[in-house]
Amino acid sequence: MDINVPLKDDNLLVLSFEGSEDKESSPNRFDVGLREAYLDVVSVFGGMKALRLGLIPQTWQEAQYQASNYRFLGRTAWSITEKWKYLSYSDLGASFMSELPADYGEWALSLSNGEGAEEKEKGPHKEAALFVRLFRWSPWSLSFNYVRGNYEVYGESAGLKERIQALISYEEKDDWMVALEFMDAKDPADAIGDYKIAEGVDVSALSGESVQGQAASLYAVVHTGPKAEVMLRYDYLNAAVGETGKNLQTGILALGYQVTDDIKAAIAVDHTHFAEEFAPGVRDRSRVEFAAQVLF
Repeated sequence: MDINVPLKDDNLLVLSFEGSEDKESSPNRFDVGLREAYLDVVSVFGGMKALRLGLIPQTWQEAQYQASNYRFLGRTAWSITEKWKYLSYSDLGASFMSELPADYGEWALSLSNGEGAEEKEKGPHKEAALFVRLFRWSPWSLSFNYVRGNYEVYGESAGLKERIQALISYEEKDDWMVALEFMDAKDPADAIGDYKIAEGVDVSALSGESVQGQAASLYAVVHTGPKAEVMLRYDYLNAAVGETGKNLQTGILALGYQVTDDIKAAIAVDHTHFAEEFAPGVRDRSRVEFAAQVLF
C-alpha cells in the first residue's frame, strides 16, 4: 500500500507498507511492515532535482523493480543484490537526485545508515552510493551503481563493504525487453556469516579476510497478449571468487497476467542448483508457485 501526500510547493511525503506470506524477519505467518517513509523536497531547487530524506529506497533496486516487477513471486525473483542480501531495499538516509545534462539520463547520490531497514545499529559506519542511468540512446539503457562502506567491527584491513554494479537493457515498449546485470562485491568473511549474505555460503576458513563475490542476472519479458507476458530469468552467483564449489545458479520461468491496473497474478517455476561445496546442508531446490500482487 502506497500513500502519497502532496505538500506545499510540490513537495511530497511517501509512505509504503508491504505485507507478504513469505517473510523471514518475523515469526508471524503474515504481517505488514513499513517499507519506505520519506520526504521529497523539490521546492528549494530549480528544474528536475529533489532531496529525499527518511527511510529511502536503494536507488538501484528501485529502478530495476520499476522496469520489471516480479518481486511478488518471492525471494527467488528479487533483484540479485536484495535476494542474496548484498543490499537492503531501504535504509535510513538522504539522497539527492537530478538529471544529467543534454537529456543523457539521471543520477543520484545517497548517504545511508548502512544497516538496512530491519537491522539495528551495530556501529557508526555509514555507506555512500552513486547511481547513474543513461537513456539518451533509447531503446537502449545503461545503468551504473557504486556503493562503498565499512564494517568497523571486523577491523580496517578487511572491513571494506563495496558494490560495483552495471546493467544494460533494451526495451521495445509493449512488446518485449531484455536486460543483463553484473555485480562485483567485497565483504569481510565474518560479515557474510553474520549478515547471512549469499545464501549462507560457508567462508569460515577465510575468517579475517576480505571475500570477493561476483554475480550476474540475465532476464527477458515478452508480452504475449494485451494483458499477458512471459518472464525468463537466469541468475549466477560466485560467492567466493578464488574458492572452488562456492557458486549457485537459478532459472525462473513465469507467466504473468495483469488482471486489473492494480492486480497482477503469475504462475512460476524455478530451480536453484548449488555447487557441491557451497555450504553444509544446502541442497538443490525447485518450486512451483502461484502468486498475486495487489497495489492500492
